[in-house]
Amino acid sequence: MLELLANRALSGLIVMGLLATLAYKAGFVDISGLVSAFAIGFLVWYTGGPAAFSLLLFFFLSSGIATKFKYKAKAKRGLAQEGKGRRSWKNVIGSGIIPLLFSIAIYIAPTQDIQYWMFGGFIGAVATTSADTLASEIGVFSKRKPRLITHLRRKVPRGTIGAVSLLGEGVAVLAGVVIGTIALAFAFLAPATVPIATSQQLLFIMPLSVLTAFIGCNLDSLLGAVFQNRFVCEICGAITDKEFHCDYETKYIGGFKRFTNMHVNLGSSGMGATMGVILGAGLFVWILGGLFFWMLASSSS
Repeated sequence: MLELLANRALSGLIVMGLLATLAYKAGFVDISGLVSAFAIGFLVWYTGGPAAFSLLLFFFLSSGIATKFKYKAKAKRGLAQEGKGRRSWKNVIGSGIIPLLFSIAIYIAPTQDIQYWMFGGFIGAVATTSADTLASEIGVFSKRKPRLITHLRRKVPRGTIGAVSLLGEGVAVLAGVVIGTIALAFAFLAPATVPIATSQQLLFIMPLSVLTAFIGCNLDSLLGAVFQNRFVCEICGAITDKEFHCDYETKYIGGFKRFTNMHVNLGSSGMGATMGVILGAGLFVWILGGLFFWMLASSSS
């Protein structure tokens, strides 16, 4: 049994087979999402090991649970994930391909320092996608109206592309804390599974995870507000990416028609990974400086 678990290929097939079956039965993915999730999950298990896989697993499970959370209430408002909450290959690829690339980079990196930077990129990508999904699915229940990220003084209807709320921001930070905690748990309990060599690198993990979750989530909203195809619901006034809202056809009003939510997810995940690499290299001042000036500019516009 121990020899079986030590074989990453065989153990990965077993683990992903069980998880994929449970995920499909729980209604987290459709058939195309199931195949995509199986492939990405197996490759991350094989190249990144149990630590990286566990981080990705947190995203997958938490996003599935959050999507199902009060689904009927969200569906009545036109805010629910289509397909009864089952995510397709587009959702899986949009959220999983960047972490997979960084997992492969960890596997082939020639030195431990580069492995650590790639691990930082992996954490940044997963933290961004986790924070964005959880903030979107739970933030819609905020008691206060959200605000448009490109103009923070402007209140907008729930479900508007680029909308942010205090509840959503808090959930994003919490997602970063959980991901950082998982990474640290592996660093202390199974140090051979994470590419951390020094105490300084260990100290960077939590702030790296929280910052990439928070900033990456907001970058996703910013990309959506500026580039994503947008439709307006003439019933409730929401700006959405859905062609139907409140049971009526919406009207196209802007953005790039072919720039969908999948492209937004890819872009924000890539930027979150880039931030993770920068933070992993210890260049916190650049990220914090950029965050300060962005908040100053958007709040005064």
